[in-house]
Amino acid sequence: MAKGLEIERKYLIRSVNLATLRKYAEGNIVESDIEQVYLIADEGERRIRKKVTDGVKRFYYTEKKPINGMTREEKEEEVTEEMYNIYLTEADENLYPIIKKRYTFEVRGQVFELDVYPFSCSRAILEIELPSEDTPVEIPKFISVVKEVTNDKAYKNHQLAKTQSLG
Repeated sequence: MAKGLEIERKYLIRSVNLATLRKYAEGNIVESDIEQVYLIADEGERRIRKKVTDGVKRFYYTEKKPINGMTREEKEEEVTEEMYNIYLTEADENLYPIIKKRYTFEVRGQVFELDVYPFSCSRAILEIELPSEDTPVEIPKFISVVKEVTNDKAYKNHQLAKTQSLG
């Protein structure tokens, strides 16, 4: 299982038109359908994820423990569909599965992940993983940021699994 630090910043944004995204993104936009299910956990967070990109299904098991609002310890491994289904029996029944469309794209050397949720047609979440907490982020001009939500627990996927709302 790969172990490391995940350092990311998150922004609540107004939804972006896909044609606009295609116009400004440098190179390809990778489009993925993601289903994320949270598992019962004594501490931290456990989840499984099914990710479909270009018709190819991949499955992941992840454990996360917060260090601070921006940084978490993360252990993640790709698993077989059979293991995914076994983990699925440990699903936390108090949480909805997170269904989202993810667009991964690059602008000025920065790689962004734009998550669009079916329960919100006007808002989305923009994320960027960083090598360090003090790495500057330049939000692309075509994206309208409502607010930074890096340290706001209401916008963590685990909380969205409870509320199904982007406010």
